[in-house]
This record gives sequence, structure tokens and C-alpha cells, in this order.
Amino acid sequence: MRLVSLLFFAAMLAGCATAPQLPKIESSRGDRIGVLVEVGGNPAHTHVGTTVFNNFVKKYPYQWNLGVDVRRTIERSVKEAGFTVVDLRQEGFDYQKVAGLIQATGDQWQVPAGKKEIFRQLREQHKLKALIVVKDARVVATLECGGGPCTERYVDHSGLYTRSVFGYTSYRAVAAFPWGVYVLDPVADIAKAEPLRQSLGEPSYFLRGFKSPADFENLTEAEFAPVRDGILSFTQEASNAVVRALNVK
Repeated sequence: MRLVSLLFFAAMLAGCATAPQLPKIESSRGDRIGVLVEVGGNPAHTHVGTTVFNNFVKKYPYQWNLGVDVRRTIERSVKEAGFTVVDLRQEGFDYQKVAGLIQATGDQWQVPAGKKEIFRQLREQHKLKALIVVKDARVVATLECGGGPCTERYVDHSGLYTRSVFGYTSYRAVAAFPWGVYVLDPVADIAKAEPLRQSLGEPSYFLRGFKSPADFENLTEAEFAPVRDGILSFTQEASNAVVRALNVK
């Protein structure tokens, strides 16, 4: 099911403006990789029904501490690949400082004028090879392509995404935190280009065998547990794909 969804996403991307070509990226064991995670801890249930009158978004108070486990998952993948993890928050950086550090301009990757000093600090003072940055934001949960133009389904909060059509309901765990993967030498945001654009661009995990909740509009914390596991499974797959793209030698 996830493969089919990715193929739909690839079809949509084919019609979009493409990112500049990636330069050849090679990393060495021991290279320093900065990690910055700003992910909230409370889940939400986003439902899209047969008509807009059936749609709803409900937030839940369950304390997931999701950001802690997302950071640990990413850091574990980085370490297992042979890199050195640098906690950017402990080094005095937050999301606002590093967001948009590298952008596509025409057919080139460039550091915007307002980010040049931050870029210099990260590369020269902190000796980073790359940064992995994730932050809560709106994402595409899935694409629906039923023979006509594809429809993007967005969610604003991590948690459960459900879609009901004529009595059938599908269940997905959605990691609503887009990724930035900024390589400092050579300069590129590899999250915006293949092969990562597909795997990071639709951050949802199809929940096979998910048991329908007793009360669809009032999920218990136990019923939400597979959703949290699905988000962390997606995070594991994504972080593994990122370190492969960094091409450690």
C-alpha cells in the first residue's frame, strides 16, 4: 500500500518544478552531523469522510513525548552510520536560526544572504558536514488519484489520519514534521531532491491490521498506541534513508 502511495506521489512530483541536481556527496566516518528536532507531544485525529460534513480534527491530551523519541531515533541512525552527532540546541541553535539554510535558486543550491553567518558558524566553528532538521508543520498525509487529477490530503498535527469512503475506512499514522537535510560541503538540501524527496515528502505510515476503535470520535490512549509506533517506524525509515544519502565511506 505504501509503495502504491509513493508511486502516486512520484506522479505528482513529475509535474512540479524540479530541484537543482544534487552534487556528488561523500562523507567519512566520524563526520559531524547536527540534529535539531522541534516536535510536539500530543496527538490528533484527522478524519476525511465521504463528504466535507463528515470531516473533523480532534486533538487529544495524551502525553506522548514524541519529540524525545523522534530525536533519539534520528540520532541512533546517525551514530550507527558512523557519524558523530551534534545536538544543535545544546550549541545554541534553534529552528528559526537554521530554517531555510540552503535553498534552490534556479538550477543551483545557494545559502540566502540572511543565513550566510549562520552557515559559516556551522561549517567553520562547529565543523559540521550536514544538519538534519525536523519541525512540526503541515504535511501531505496522502494523495488520492482515482482516475482524475490527484487530491492532496493535508494534516496539521501528527497522529492518526483516517479516510472513509462508502463504508470503508483506512488508517494511517502521520508524522507531521517536514525534514530539512542541509549538506554544507558541497552545498545542498538533499531533502528536496531525489532520492529523498519521495520518501520524506509523504510522511505517513499505513497501519495494517489497525483495530477500529470502540468510539471513532473518542479514541483511548491504548487505541492510539499503534499510531505512535507507526510515526516512529516512519521516522526510522526516513532517518535510515537520510544517512544512506549522505554516502559515508
